[in-house]
Amino acid sequence: MRLHTRLARAKAGLQRRMFLKGLAVGLSLPVAAKLARFATADTSAAPKRLFVFFLPHGIPPEHINPRVVAGDNRDFVLDDTNVSVWGPLEPYKSHVNVYEGIQYIGDAGTHDGIKNCLSGLSADDASSSRQTFERVIANGLGVKPLILGACSHPPFGLDPNSMLFWDGSPVDPEKDPSKVADSLFGNLQDGGAPPEVDVNVELRRELLGLTATEIESLSSELGNLTKEKNKLQGHLEAVEALRETGMNPGVLSCTSAPSLPAVERVRSASAGQIIDPSGGNDYFYQEANFPLLLEAQLEVATQAIVCNAAQVIGLQPLYATCDFDFGFAGAPGAHHNGLSHTSAQAAPGAQWDSPITIENLLPDTRVPFATAQRWFFEMLVEKMVSVLATTDDPAAPGTTVLDNTLIYCFSEIGDGQNHQRISRVEYPQYPAHLPLITIGGAGGALDTGQVISFPIGPENESRQLNRPATDLYLTLARAMGVSNATFPGTTGVITEALT
Repeated sequence: MRLHTRLARAKAGLQRRMFLKGLAVGLSLPVAAKLARFATADTSAAPKRLFVFFLPHGIPPEHINPRVVAGDNRDFVLDDTNVSVWGPLEPYKSHVNVYEGIQYIGDAGTHDGIKNCLSGLSADDASSSRQTFERVIANGLGVKPLILGACSHPPFGLDPNSMLFWDGSPVDPEKDPSKVADSLFGNLQDGGAPPEVDVNVELRRELLGLTATEIESLSSELGNLTKEKNKLQGHLEAVEALRETGMNPGVLSCTSAPSLPAVERVRSASAGQIIDPSGGNDYFYQEANFPLLLEAQLEVATQAIVCNAAQVIGLQPLYATCDFDFGFAGAPGAHHNGLSHTSAQAAPGAQWDSPITIENLLPDTRVPFATAQRWFFEMLVEKMVSVLATTDDPAAPGTTVLDNTLIYCFSEIGDGQNHQRISRVEYPQYPAHLPLITIGGAGGALDTGQVISFPIGPENESRQLNRPATDLYLTLARAMGVSNATFPGTTGVITEALT
């Protein structure tokens, strides 16, 4: 106990001296306070980004479950399960983790369980306060999440089937990608300085404004007080390097506005459209505009990640009872009632006691539904994953942006027809898991390229065997560097997922 007390006093003394030193060289009060905290913080690693992507209405398991070879959870295939909903991710499989045997806790309805699936709250109501997974992580990182939507609720507003993201109360996603682009990259379009988003940036900017002598004085003071590497030293060294090269990174890694063709198409098409919150005249909630809106939101989210303009982003395409016709994706039919509610059909010879396998289902029955769900992942891969995987991370030379990003994809239910919120064995003996997957390494914190499975059984058994989804949230929070995150009903981190 004495050692801990002495360490605490030493830390407090170091912070106090660096705070006064910062004021002495002309830093503002909040920036001097930030400098003091950095004096005892660990060296800053590559920035991690989180992207949360919602898949509405569940999946048909016979078109998505990964093929695991010879029981080796690291030898699996994503594009050999009939339509293969996750097939577009096969080229990026080394960045992927599939999570099986997970459940949502509580009786929160079926599609309207959307309001609880990211928080872990078990109460089936729309009035209790809650915070969702991405918000907890954003709070831990000290940033504000960017929440986007593509027809994320009916034109009249949020209802229980559209309340996905919460910050105490439901969050209404930003519907206009051009508005987001202007907010994030507007100054760059005019050739001005990038906008500031947090105190870390302000600290770097003010340090750049100091003279070489003042920087040397801060470094010397820090060296006299501690011999351990810390965040402040990293900032000071970066500033010295920038002085030598003449570069000023501002807040963004981008020095010019990114190309956003889909966003500009939305800007042009939506200009002058009638905005009518009480009816169906709002451009941003019309069925015909949905494919372009999702493309544009993915486009702006991707560039926000690449440019370090937003560290935590959530995107909600559609609400949980949306019946848009998916003919544009090669799957004609209403997405909710027409496609997701298609019943599975048993293959010839499949019985209640057959060996558990997706081969117990006829694959042709739910091809349209699977085709519609695959379209979401085709869009995700084309507009985001492929870009992040081939873009060098300017904040971490030698790595790609995808290496330092965590993409979490999920749905509010498992099998679209059965509406289960657990992972279980369905009749006739086929495994039906919640469709949960991560893409990206979170700066090396995730051990990727594996199928992580927990036991399943009939419904009553599975409720005891499944891991709660909040265990996964706790694990991903740890991977993002938020060690103090808490969620309801957790039993512990999923150690297999962490390096």
